[in-house]
Amino acid sequence: MYPRPQPDTVCAYFLLQEFGEKQFPGVRGAKLEFWNQVPASRTLAELEEAGYILIDLGGSKFDHHVEDHREKKETAATLVAKELGVSENLALKRLLSYAKRDDLEGRGIVSKDVIDRAFGLSAIIMNLNREYPDHPEYVVDIVYRIFLAHYHEEYRRKVEMPEEWKRLQQTGKAVRINIPYIDRVLHVVLVESDSKTIVGFLRAVKEVQADIVVQRSSSGHTNIITNQNKGGRIDLKLLIRALRWVEGKRKGLDVTKFTDEELVKPGRLEGIDEWFYDTAANTIQNGGAAPDGIVPTRISFEEMRIVVEKTFTSSK
Repeated sequence: MYPRPQPDTVCAYFLLQEFGEKQFPGVRGAKLEFWNQVPASRTLAELEEAGYILIDLGGSKFDHHVEDHREKKETAATLVAKELGVSENLALKRLLSYAKRDDLEGRGIVSKDVIDRAFGLSAIIMNLNREYPDHPEYVVDIVYRIFLAHYHEEYRRKVEMPEEWKRLQQTGKAVRINIPYIDRVLHVVLVESDSKTIVGFLRAVKEVQADIVVQRSSSGHTNIITNQNKGGRIDLKLLIRALRWVEGKRKGLDVTKFTDEELVKPGRLEGIDEWFYDTAANTIQNGGAAPDGIVPTRISFEEMRIVVEKTFTSSK
């Protein structure tokens, strides 16, 4: 690899490392070397025979500067992806598009916002190259880890979550309800799952695009998350009031001692501290992502559905 790592070349290296073992046995343990040019004393065929894989160098099959590849608007990463048969991998689509756009169009980050551009990955890679000119392997390692994290998240969203969503519906652990609300219809999904990704998936996937997701984990903790990017902010005051009222009754409390102002207050309500009302994120949490020390709600999953449906139906 050329000793100034770029998104495209690091992406090509990433693909070889993660998906190339079958076609290139031993590639996972191969040493990474940085050359400005191919040694004049050795031909491309000799290098390949010796086990070298050249990324964007020396007219190799992964060198997109070769005229035929250039005319077809290929990059090192797209050439590697085709060689490995992963071009259509859904979890790699965005990564390959980013690497190609950055290399061929010189605009890895499209935003014109100066902060977006300063902290965009392309700019950061450039800064890393300037900061560590004698340690390109360090730059590759940092960017590789970013690409790997992105790939894992994309795999969860594009592969695992659609399968999980299908399974949840088939097993009766997912309920979808539509509730008339003011000037729109709220799409609400109640789901029993321990997945950390399911909420984001249900809010983003076109087939669902939930306005509200109610997620119950196997521990019984239940969190209510709204989609703030869709259709405007949803008022959760009536819902937190209803949840605290029902929870208090399940605990044997005299809930009439609480005023309406107390029942809808942000944060926790002393005596019914199972529920945290986060007005900034517009969520209602029964423990959140880390429920240590928080008691699971006593409200059943079915009763939760009834509370949510009645609350928003009455507020239209």
